[in-house]
Amino acid sequence: MSIDLETQLAAGMRAHVADIAVDGAVVARAARRHHRRTAVIRTGYALGVAGLAGVLAVGLTAGGGGGTAKDRPAVQAEDPASLRLSKAAAASDNISYRMKVATGSATGPATRTCEGAFDPLTATGYVRCPQDDSVTVELMIDGVRYMGGEPPLTPLPADKGPGETYGRYGQYPGKHEHLSLYGDSGTVLGAAAPDPAALFKALQQANATITQNPDGTLHFDYVTQGSQGSSTTAGDVTLNADGRIASVTLSGTWQSTAKGRLDTGSFHATIELSDYGVAVHVDRPKDVVPAN
Repeated sequence: MSIDLETQLAAGMRAHVADIAVDGAVVARAARRHHRRTAVIRTGYALGVAGLAGVLAVGLTAGGGGGTAKDRPAVQAEDPASLRLSKAAAASDNISYRMKVATGSATGPATRTCEGAFDPLTATGYVRCPQDDSVTVELMIDGVRYMGGEPPLTPLPADKGPGETYGRYGQYPGKHEHLSLYGDSGTVLGAAAPDPAALFKALQQANATITQNPDGTLHFDYVTQGSQGSSTTAGDVTLNADGRIASVTLSGTWQSTAKGRLDTGSFHATIELSDYGVAVHVDRPKDVVPAN
């Protein structure tokens, strides 16, 4: 993508990764690499969900549903689509779960896949995102956030030089409620990934239209508009047998004139949520340094 996403999305992204404050040139270089990797992850996720401006209107338009009542399962036809999603979000609240998030272009295979688990009651969880030169890891223990890198799952590429410090984690000040690698938790993808219970609220903020597909799954679409660009997003939500959110898919396109020309692109993301109620335990890293 030719657009300068880091510049465009900086206002809507939380910069949790700063230089790790320790001595030594090797460690400083590792910190800069860690910063760069995490920024790339956040930028890729934020593209599809924050829009290019990151400014979302408030309000919700509840659609009449896709298909007739005859097409829908009888148990689901009683409630409007927006109410079904609201109930699913409530059922997914204050309970632990596993997650898998895959992102990429709408026209190609996923280019990044991350997996983790989270317990909102204890603010404890983790997420691991494999890169070519490392596995970026975020850990949270009782609201305390740690971020670092582990060795890559495959051999280090020839163009990646030495200097990586694996196993070193930055500890961030304060207490936190959600994992951070998915960008702004107020956006649709950012909400569904670290906190599925927040999905309905995020769709409200995006002024989304929510309808029901003939097969009983839920559909949403919305548009974000900024001074230098816009994006359109559509997605589907599947519920599990317990009425909780089981998966969310998003696809869309964006355009921008930020560089004085028209740049365009597409995005796609799939979120899978499972094992609600799973026990989530995370050990504190051994090599920890302060981070801002």
